[in-house]
Amino acid sequence: MPQKIFIFSGLGADHRIFHKMNFHEFEPVFIHWLEPMKNETIQDYALRISQQITEPNPLVIGISFGGMMAIEVSKFLPFQKLVLIASAKSKQEIPLFYRVLGKLKVPLFFPMEWLKKSNRLSYFVFGVSAQEDRKILDDIYNDTSPTYLRWALNAVCTWQNETITQNLLHIHGTNDRILYFSNIKNAVPIPNGGHLLPLTETQKLEELILNFLR
Repeated sequence: MPQKIFIFSGLGADHRIFHKMNFHEFEPVFIHWLEPMKNETIQDYALRISQQITEPNPLVIGISFGGMMAIEVSKFLPFQKLVLIASAKSKQEIPLFYRVLGKLKVPLFFPMEWLKKSNRLSYFVFGVSAQEDRKILDDIYNDTSPTYLRWALNAVCTWQNETITQNLLHIHGTNDRILYFSNIKNAVPIPNGGHLLPLTETQKLEELILNFLR
């Protein structure tokens, strides 16, 4: 039987951003985002969502906010190996501007309908130019729960983690306009890569991930 890889997708994203990737001898298992409970902390949410991981010492991939959530899960469910893609390992890697927004509680009141409408600016920020990739981004955000989106955005801006997970590979695009490469420490760079690397830098990402997991 193929070994499973449990995959946490990003803020407002799902399995569709991995549709180009070939995991070869591994079986991808995509973690499904849950609707957050009222005033739920990221730690409590991590405990709930961890129930979808059905094997001990799992192999795990997390992209963007999914990487942050994977780190929270790893605090009580040890991982064999963890791959972070376009993510952050600690609060120090979150842009200062986001942290200020979190302190001011801006995400709790931000109009979510603004984030759910893709446009040229959002395509630029996420680093997608191909029409096929833009269509995937459009579909994902149309399908994303506003309640979850608001909660996750606030969780990113208020994340306090300072614990660095072991057995970790961090892959990050040098042209990431969401989580800036200049803030990231000890990551493998993808030159000119944006935020949605599984869509735009598929082959490079596959090679790095498979070499690490094998």
